[in-house]
Amino acid sequence: MQPRHRILIVDDDAGPRESLNMILKPFFNIYLASNGEEALSMIKQYPIDLVILDLKMPGIQGTEVLKEIKRQHSEIEVIVLTGYGSLKSAIESIRYGAADYLLKPFNVAEIISVINKTMNKKKLYDDLKGFLKELGQLIGMDADPMSVKQGLKKHEDLFMRVRALINKPLNEETNPQSVRCLDFVKVLTDTLDKKDSYTYGHSSRVNFYANLIAQKLNLSQEELDDLQIGALLHDIGKIGIENKVILKGEKFDDRELQMARRHPEMGVELVAPIGLSARVTSVIRHHHEFFDGTGYPDGLKEEAIPLLARIVSLAEVFDAMVSDRPYRKALSLAEATKELKRCAGTQFDPKLVDILVKLIEERGESFLPQHLNPVPGMVNA
Repeated sequence: MQPRHRILIVDDDAGPRESLNMILKPFFNIYLASNGEEALSMIKQYPIDLVILDLKMPGIQGTEVLKEIKRQHSEIEVIVLTGYGSLKSAIESIRYGAADYLLKPFNVAEIISVINKTMNKKKLYDDLKGFLKELGQLIGMDADPMSVKQGLKKHEDLFMRVRALINKPLNEETNPQSVRCLDFVKVLTDTLDKKDSYTYGHSSRVNFYANLIAQKLNLSQEELDDLQIGALLHDIGKIGIENKVILKGEKFDDRELQMARRHPEMGVELVAPIGLSARVTSVIRHHHEFFDGTGYPDGLKEEAIPLLARIVSLAEVFDAMVSDRPYRKALSLAEATKELKRCAGTQFDPKLVDILVKLIEERGESFLPQHLNPVPGMVNA
């Protein structure tokens, strides 16, 4: 018998709180809280699977409670409650990691449907995270791409499970392949980003910048879709690098640098059995190639470097420039722009640098995605 899911209902109004309690307690284990402080305290005490959260409460507002839940307990799903007058706030909460929203007054059938859909998604994520945990045990910093490839062949069952998850329809109204693939990408990205608090959200920001650059190019929708996935997964090969190296507050020594430089090849080996497109895998492999041919792993030069990889390469380094690191503070936009121009034609495609610099000059400080507060599981188009 499958264990009952644990749901925490958070609402300062006793009426809706008790109504939900009566509706849901035949099917789930229910916990109740009347405000945000109480909710956050209960989450620390009990293994909650899902929070149903009212947005308008005294004390800590629902949106702030949502952000705190996602910051400390990203595995917990959240459904927000709102009235018709606050529908905009409910939609906004999706940006901060809410799985869905419910409108007051309640429709019983809709409540059950939204909860079941959300819990099915949570099971998918939990299964994928379990896969990643097993996968992480197969590789390590001392591994080389060939040994990783051989090790993965011995665990074909892992990839059969993931392929089954990716191809499993979420519902009849969506494209099963694209939905499953993006869900998998989100879990992979979240798992990688959490290794380093300094770079958490890096993959989402790289995706954001890369897509802004791409909008100025004549790319097909398929290319744009692959760019999004490639940008999110570009550093997935780092999943095998030890935390003590990733968190190192100084430059790598020669051995560490050699190991770290294997991550593009290892990333390709890790995702190859999943069946992503060649454009996506080319981004993962070639995002550290330099325009003058001095990059790695293959020393490709100029247009021989795939276009999507050139875009991600530029977006990644720009994000590194304008983000804090353990060994330095973020550069200003003026400093970053100067550095981009200096490296045009050597590290970066000069045409892409021109596009990025113009975007920065047009938007100023608003170009930096302050709204991309890194939220687990969020993909930005």
